[in-house]
Amino acid sequence: MTVRKNVAKNLTLAYLKAHGIEARNSKVGVNFVYEGWNFLLWHDADDPMFFRLTLPGILDVTDDNYAQALMACNTLNWNYKVVKASLYEYDEAGKNRASVWVCFEQMLDGTTISEEIVGRAITALLDAAEQFQNLIA
Repeated sequence: MTVRKNVAKNLTLAYLKAHGIEARNSKVGVNFVYEGWNFLLWHDADDPMFFRLTLPGILDVTDDNYAQALMACNTLNWNYKVVKASLYEYDEAGKNRASVWVCFEQMLDGTTISEEIVGRAITALLDAAEQFQNLIA
């Protein structure tokens, strides 16, 4: 079996270049903006066939909207196949914070190594983010 390096990253970069979308490398992956949304492709050098594209921070979670955000995540997860929403808690400058992220995850193999997966992931994430916004409105 041939081990390929940077498969998910290279597919994404090729797709973005072909569509005139500027990408930035960061220490965790590839960042780009599309239709006003900030995307992040997580890059795992130990698992180059794992494609994980995210829309981080689509909602800042507070004590007031925590339950509503959690229920909207559950509803979204029930209705989508490979797009999942999660409530991500983190520490920022000594303060506990939380936000909702949506994520498209797919294992790449001989049938899925195509730039088409990137466009499909972007479309699915944008649709999921819109549906999430409708659920919390």
